[in-house]
Amino acid sequence: MFFGQYAIQINNNKALTFPEHLENGLAGNVFITQGFDRNLVIMPEDAFREQYKRATSINMADPLARLFLRLFLGNAVLVQLNKYRQMQLPERLCDYAELSNEDTAVLVGQGDHVEVWSKSYWDEQNIDLQDAKANANRFASLDLRL
Repeated sequence: MFFGQYAIQINNNKALTFPEHLENGLAGNVFITQGFDRNLVIMPEDAFREQYKRATSINMADPLARLFLRLFLGNAVLVQLNKYRQMQLPERLCDYAELSNEDTAVLVGQGDHVEVWSKSYWDEQNIDLQDAKANANRFASLDLRL
């Protein structure tokens, strides 16, 4: 399970070096794709295949379903960590998440996947996350019973 936040460096070749404790969860085939919020999503192969099954069970006659598949599958790239725990980011995905001119990224664990944010976009996102009053209202409709 991926959790927590980690500031990591992006090298000149657009490669991320992952913290050692995330390495096991990202061993083998890993997929990286475009997220919904100007971020990137990194998923181990098993999580990606599960999301694929859900996505392809959607009614293909629905234009939103087709649009989602174009976003999710059409932008997916198969990658692997090298022996230095580095992952090369595709240039077009870096451009989308505006990581091209950054030297720091923020990894955010999301259970079965990791989000990659530019520091500037994460700072904006974090402002929303820190608004306790708004959070009480915005999350009230979710079933979060323990």
